Amino acid sequence: MRVGFKGFKEQVLTFLAASNITAGYPVTVADTGLISNSAADDEFAGIATQGGEKFAPVMISGYTKLSYSAGTPKCGWQYLTADGNGGVKIAASGKKARLVVEIDTDNKTIGVIL
Repeated sequence: MRVGFKGFKEQVLTFLAASNITAGYPVTVADTGLISNSAADDEFAGIATQGGEKFAPVMISGYTKLSYSAGTPKCGWQYLTADGNGGVKIAASGKKARLVVEIDTDNKTIGVIL
């Protein structure tokens, strides 16, 4: 039997975009309330579920798979920051820990509950 996490407490909000948003990328909310693709080391608000130039839907809660580029992931609570290339990095500290529930070291992806 396989376990499943898809659909758990999924919440998606639509934000106005400061620049072109890329689907699947972590996004950051600016002081103005506009979103942009997260830069390296940014703490992110969620994951863009679709791209857009003027606005984009952002998953702020639920299960998602993310690529990771640095750090050694482990299941459990982890601090994650954006890597600036559409993925995340494992961080030593941060404002909000995320629950990592799956790790695929071959494909360098992690399953995360936002």
